[in-house]
Amino acid sequence: AVVSTQSTGPQKLLVKIASYLTLEDVIAMAHCSKAFRRCCLTDSLWRNIFLQHHKMISPELEQLAAEHSWRKIFFTDKLRLQMLVSRQRSQMSIKRNNDSEIEKTSINSTQAAITAEP
Repeated sequence: AVVSTQSTGPQKLLVKIASYLTLEDVIAMAHCSKAFRRCCLTDSLWRNIFLQHHKMISPELEQLAAEHSWRKIFFTDKLRLQMLVSRQRSQMSIKRNNDSEIEKTSINSTQAAITAEP
């Protein structure tokens, strides 16, 4: 069967089918054709595979995968992955705190401007 590379329908179907394969079979599938290789390298496939092995995905892990790839995250050893998730949590916390501080500063500036008006 020939798989069209123009349509996302067959690609999604291939990803769904590949999600049920063992890792060894996914690797073998990637060597069959260019279309299968593209399928086997998609983030959606590796996200599904990750979920099968880990059962849960935290927001920090989603962010890491967006920055790297689900395939890379899947093959990262657990200790390194815990370190990366912890670092991502810290960065997200710092960003939330900074956003909160900016919002407070903006509110204080607005209140000061309102109070200063004659």
